[in-house]
Amino acid sequence: MKPNRLIAMATLQGLPAGSVGARERLAEQLALLPAHGIRGVVAWSDWPAIRAAGLVPHAMGRIDSPDDAEALIASHVDAGVASTTLHVGTAFDDDNALDRFAGALLEAAARHGHTVLVETHRATVTQDAWRTLRWVERFPDLRFSLDASHWVVGGELDYGGGFADRLPLLDPVLRRSPMVQGRIASGGAIQVAVDDPGPWRAHAIALWTRAFALRRQDAPNQSIAFCPELLPHVAGEAWFGYAPVRRCTEAPSGLEETTDRFAEALRLFDLADTCAVSAVDFSLELRR
Repeated sequence: MKPNRLIAMATLQGLPAGSVGARERLAEQLALLPAHGIRGVVAWSDWPAIRAAGLVPHAMGRIDSPDDAEALIASHVDAGVASTTLHVGTAFDDDNALDRFAGALLEAAARHGHTVLVETHRATVTQDAWRTLRWVERFPDLRFSLDASHWVVGGELDYGGGFADRLPLLDPVLRRSPMVQGRIASGGAIQVAVDDPGPWRAHAIALWTRAFALRRQDAPNQSIAFCPELLPHVAGEAWFGYAPVRRCTEAPSGLEETTDRFAEALRLFDLADTCAVSAVDFSLELRR
């Protein structure tokens, strides 16, 4: 079964005029998505516009305190979104705070019957892979939106050529990730082109395949979402600094993105579909 195709709203932001996804209005961009098999959008806002385009809205949010969980999740439920993906904490939270976060999230998810996912992200409680694994040991009901790019670059998963040995250690998180965010990172950059030289694409394929296989094992009747999140370098007055750029005196910022992020997202969907096919055989290997 192919993954359910979602796309992060940020992937549509700040696209250069020559991009295949560039349009003057958000509604026009959203209208492009169904033709590519995209069924939903993950966004911090604009959920009515997403719904008006015939797409399923999924919410993003952030909580800095466990006390913030209930109100934010309740507001997302009231807005009618299908799921909530959260950036949690600051990465300076102690274990007591992590446990309070887990309790608050699990309680709110159960109370509202709502899917709540913790994103693996730098500068949050999931910044460190080892600590996240210990968190899962204490709270096995946690579920994640897996953005492995943060661990690839932030934790340098291939340090010393050790990616293959480190990958299976992530299994407790991979198997609890009904949403996989699509972005390829290198050891030194959070977002590289699909054709960037080096082992990075192969590493992403191996990681996504393993995540799909483990999830199929644990929840064979539940869908798996794949969501490319390719952030711009500059969008309006906001500097993200994610997209690869080159110097360009004609560009307003003096920089020009070197990739068409919308076209790259479509290629990532195709890669994910290939991973899902490979995951079937990989699941059989894992059972042996």
